[in-house]
Amino acid sequence: MTITDKTKDIVRGVGTDERPLTRVLWDRDSQGKIQAMEDEGNTLPQRRHVDFKRYYDPHYAELEIEKMWLKRWLCACREEDVPNVGDRVPFEVGRLSFLIVRTEQNQLKAFYNSCLHRGTKLCTQGETSDVIRCPYHAWEWKLDGSLSRIPSHWDFDSLNRGNASLREVKVDTWGGFIFINADEVAPPLFEALGPLPEHFADYDLEARYTAAHFRKLVPANWKLIQEAFMEAYHVIGIHPEAVPYNADSQAQYDIWSSDHGHVGRQVTPSAVPSIFAESDATPLAAAQIYMEIMKAWHYPEATPAALDDGKDLRAQVADWHRKVQDEVYGRSNEGVPDAVMIDSIQYYFFPHAAFWLSESLPFFFQFTPHETDPEKSYFEVRMLLPAPKDIPTPAPASRVDIDLDSSIAEQAPDFNFLAMIFDQDTANMPRVQAGVKAADPARHHSVLGTYQEMVIQHWNDVFDRLMAS
Repeated sequence: MTITDKTKDIVRGVGTDERPLTRVLWDRDSQGKIQAMEDEGNTLPQRRHVDFKRYYDPHYAELEIEKMWLKRWLCACREEDVPNVGDRVPFEVGRLSFLIVRTEQNQLKAFYNSCLHRGTKLCTQGETSDVIRCPYHAWEWKLDGSLSRIPSHWDFDSLNRGNASLREVKVDTWGGFIFINADEVAPPLFEALGPLPEHFADYDLEARYTAAHFRKLVPANWKLIQEAFMEAYHVIGIHPEAVPYNADSQAQYDIWSSDHGHVGRQVTPSAVPSIFAESDATPLAAAQIYMEIMKAWHYPEATPAALDDGKDLRAQVADWHRKVQDEVYGRSNEGVPDAVMIDSIQYYFFPHAAFWLSESLPFFFQFTPHETDPEKSYFEVRMLLPAPKDIPTPAPASRVDIDLDSSIAEQAPDFNFLAMIFDQDTANMPRVQAGVKAADPARHHSVLGTYQEMVIQHWNDVFDRLMAS
């Protein structure tokens, strides 16, 4: 529902003078606010219960294909994945598969990844060629999808260059990402992006490269995994070591909803203790711990700053981070808010992707269903580092595919301590998946928090509307 005076009185987190809420910390930002920090959402859902059946029912998973995955703008990959003419990559969503190809230096196209002959996938990995060729019977199409060659064409007299082009889907770009939409009458991508272009205007997602990349197969429904990241409420239970420097209870949530798109935001302040932290967890200690973590993960050669407990500690940590980034990447962060330098600011783009407005956690998340099993899915993460100045941008890291039994920390060590965090989250998922199936049939639903789980509420509201359409 739309936010009104009546709904504005809900409790929006719990903080103290020493451990403030996000909006209090942002009001104190030493660099002032950007538009992303000024704006609040336009929607407050009132959906407290979600039927557990949607997390395992094959019929529901099939409805998602028909009603959602074939109808929405989906974030498929990065432009850096197909830098040259002829480069192509597949994008898989459950049983669906699409082929994204660079047809000209400034043009991209996307097609159903299925041969018109007998359905063979045309692309199963990143590759390059001046034609699109089926590996089974050698049918060929030009890069623009028009038919080029059918061996023994005499035996297919109903097909010609006018009626045998590959089936195209819509494609567009934003922030260096490539989006597709299989709905022929879908509105433009811009209408689905909501506040993203404005909020990321100064962040320059295009001027980044994939420094590390993994996709993990997880034994849980894709919605359960995504929901695990849509709230900071789980930190005390799954990541208790983070509460001395991660203000989970002081997090802020916002939702922007329109007829054509939905964006949810979760903001968790860093370098400040959580309400759940022990009484001896001081703001000074939180700031020091956070710098040490950033050093260990991003900047092993850097020396943490000596902090003055009598001044704004978050501003000092952010300033240290600005100086280190300037030295490492040769780029100025002058004027970049403290919040962007050190906080976890996640934007969820309906239905399946998340963009981080954060220099300390520069991630992109993607959540997609398994090909056949609604109780499995894929959790994909890219680390997007700033392109260094005055030297060629590094090539994107290859994706590491991680199976059910392997850990992210073992297979994707470039994510450092965050790999351990991801392992904690994914290790919890089998228990969640089993629990939603084991629930009392007479009470087969969740009970969601009014504020901290509001993005989960809204996503499920939208699911319901789409499945009923």
